[in-house]
Amino acid sequence: MMPISNDNFAPLKLSANVQGIGPMFRLTIEVMNTSTANPIMGAYVVLVTNDTLYVLEKSYINLPLLVPSLTYTVNTMIRCTNDQGVTDCINVFCIHKGKSARRFSRLLLTCPPVSP
Repeated sequence: MMPISNDNFAPLKLSANVQGIGPMFRLTIEVMNTSTANPIMGAYVVLVTNDTLYVLEKSYINLPLLVPSLTYTVNTMIRCTNDQGVTDCINVFCIHKGKSARRFSRLLLTCPPVSP
């Protein structure tokens, strides 16, 4: 999945990939500033999920200065606490810190089911 923000303030490309067979999964998130000249400072990734099914290693990840045209990769681990094959979505938001938090981009991922 690769949504692209159309926000003129911060054009971003956000992609994410879930790897693993469970109950531990690795979530790899890639963020790219698609602006031609303006770096982005003060951005971060926030992960939101059903905490009765998943435990996140990190739910808040600070991003470095996002230089135009470079791809930045961050990783975190997800542990599924349900072994009945139940899955749910993980929301991945890229947000800008400021006086009022501003969402740049959002992804909706589904983890694969865990086999008993």
